[in-house]
Amino acid sequence: MSLLDLDATLQAALDAERAGDREAAAGACRRLLERNGTGRQAPVAHDTLARILVGHDMAAAADHSLAAWRLTPTDPTRRSNLWQLLTHLGEAGDVARFRGREDCIGLVALGNALRRDGQALRAERAYRRALDLYPEVSFTLSRLACLCAEQHRLEEADALFLQAAERHGGRDGITRTAPAFLQALREGPPPAGIRATLAEGTESADRPLVVYASCDAVYACKFLPTMVRSIVEDSGLDCAIALHLINPDAEAEATVAALIAAHGSDRFIILREAIDLSPLGNNAKTYYACSRFLVLPDLLIRWQRPVLMLDVDLLAIRDLNPLLATSAHSDLGMMSHALKRLDIWSLLYADVLHIRPTTGALRFLDLTRRYIRHFLDRAMPVWFLDQAALAAVHLAGFTAEAAPRLTVYPADIHSSTVMVDGDGRYWTDDSAYFYSVRATGGGQHTVHRLKRRAGTTTDVKPG
Repeated sequence: MSLLDLDATLQAALDAERAGDREAAAGACRRLLERNGTGRQAPVAHDTLARILVGHDMAAAADHSLAAWRLTPTDPTRRSNLWQLLTHLGEAGDVARFRGREDCIGLVALGNALRRDGQALRAERAYRRALDLYPEVSFTLSRLACLCAEQHRLEEADALFLQAAERHGGRDGITRTAPAFLQALREGPPPAGIRATLAEGTESADRPLVVYASCDAVYACKFLPTMVRSIVEDSGLDCAIALHLINPDAEAEATVAALIAAHGSDRFIILREAIDLSPLGNNAKTYYACSRFLVLPDLLIRWQRPVLMLDVDLLAIRDLNPLLATSAHSDLGMMSHALKRLDIWSLLYADVLHIRPTTGALRFLDLTRRYIRHFLDRAMPVWFLDQAALAAVHLAGFTAEAAPRLTVYPADIHSSTVMVDGDGRYWTDDSAYFYSVRATGGGQHTVHRLKRRAGTTTDVKPG
């Protein structure tokens, strides 16, 4: 097959994929790879097959992702794609499927499956076997590091994360679990906060709770109206509402002005932060996620009240008081998902934090700020830095002293199910506390349709 024929075959595959004909796309890619598995078209063919397969056979997708990466090992997108697949493949029920495989994907998948099945010792053997046979695939170091962190082998995990970071960077580069590293952060100079203006409504100080959300101008316009309305109408909370706007533009300011007009200015607290994020490029989103942690200790000291910090794309879908009551005697409450602990960055979620104005909470948040600032100051604004910080502080920040008391919320406080009618009435899960907009894919583009919660999905009658 000539180069022109190879190009035409690849283009036919891409056209078929765009048209939704995955079978034709996959067939064209396989024919191309049979003819020339190492040519310049091969990595794209492997990428295409990985996209086609990932929904129903993640291991097969990972095989193609690994092949694409081997052909272009310095490509950052392919490196990230392979890292993601190696992190997530392998369910507890897949142990028998992968047992006996000696290829790299099979061994990592077996390790992941064994971990999810509670067989950590066998999982570690699978990871180490993969490292022995395929030392060039450094991503396995990350899998082994997360297993060690889960077992509180913190120094060992830290050394593995450092090795992985040196080889391929990414999230491993902003993940440290050595208690000595956290102690050095604690003993360092005070970390910088943020520069922002603060406008507080006249009655905001009288509210017993502050609901706090932070976002950029785009998310302010897209999510704030629905999120704020849900807090006012459906949360059952007597609260001030603090909105932290990062580089707000005229449209974002108009959105906030409309919210103040609709719900009353007295309960609102508005922080406006102006900062040049151009050096971060596409990684500015990491700063949007982290800025709240840079100012949160200062706000907690100023307000001297409990704070409920929420991602801006969440909707309260019922009375939140019972949830907050579960963490009323702790320093902090936040969500975890045991089945997601295969990666340390999902050990603790940053989307819902209930923070009480205690010494323990301030110790936790101060160290979290120091951790985040350490990596931002070193030009490492890697996505998930906020949750890497939460996990590191939780695991390794208080090994020599009493740790702050943490209430762990279950993952099903969130729902990704919603039904909406033409009038904007919507029905949600019958037990969750929040509807998570971004978890729904297209939900973030239609959230403006949600005008009034009407009940739960069990209330909806067929027909």
